[in-house]
Amino acid sequence: MHARTLHGNLNYRAEVFVKSVLQPGIWIAAAIFATTLHGRAQDTSVPPEVKALAAQYVAAFNAKDKPRIASLYLPESRGCITPSNRDVYDAIQSMDMRDRIPPQYQLSFLAVNESNLKAAASLATYAVRPERELHIDYQYPGTNDGGQSFIALVRRNGRWMIDFPCMTPAAIQDFRDSAADREHYKVVAAGIKEPLRSQLLAMVRAHQDGEAATRYQQVAGGDMRTAMLVINGLKDQLR
Repeated sequence: MHARTLHGNLNYRAEVFVKSVLQPGIWIAAAIFATTLHGRAQDTSVPPEVKALAAQYVAAFNAKDKPRIASLYLPESRGCITPSNRDVYDAIQSMDMRDRIPPQYQLSFLAVNESNLKAAASLATYAVRPERELHIDYQYPGTNDGGQSFIALVRRNGRWMIDFPCMTPAAIQDFRDSAADREHYKVVAAGIKEPLRSQLLAMVRAHQDGEAATRYQQVAGGDMRTAMLVINGLKDQLR
């Protein structure tokens, strides 16, 4: 599970992220992520094997190596991805991989937040009940942008493995139903004219997504939700 990127005032941006990203069906971690931002205590005693797992995950994520990431999942989690829904998981993961995780990330190894599991139950459930949470927090140097990867863990045969959440049928259908909305914002992004387009692309390449959304909103009007979705559409064109 990977929820990102939030900018500036994190509490406000988390709310915007949930409204603008979760509702169109882009990713199910946002509800959990918005909750965990509020004053969670960090456990600095991260076991070496968990640090190693995090390093493997980040390396695979940055390489956009989906099979390598899947190899870190529990077998039961991999079983959630079937021929009938693989297109949804692949599309969501591609969106999730728009940006790299920078090297200077911080790890938190935490007890499972039961309230968060209940809050996300309508969107995703776990084939195996998680035992711990791993949070990978990061900030892009010289910017106000950053994010967090939220990973549920289970210990299996002496090693920690990623307990990937299985989307509910309703969440899968919601994602498919929102395909036209996602395409709309890509079309809007493709129609951005110069010099604004070059300005926004420069900000996006510098991981200044918040600034890019604000700049777009200043020129085009509308709300921050729309601006963020247009910037996401612009980033998709860079891949």
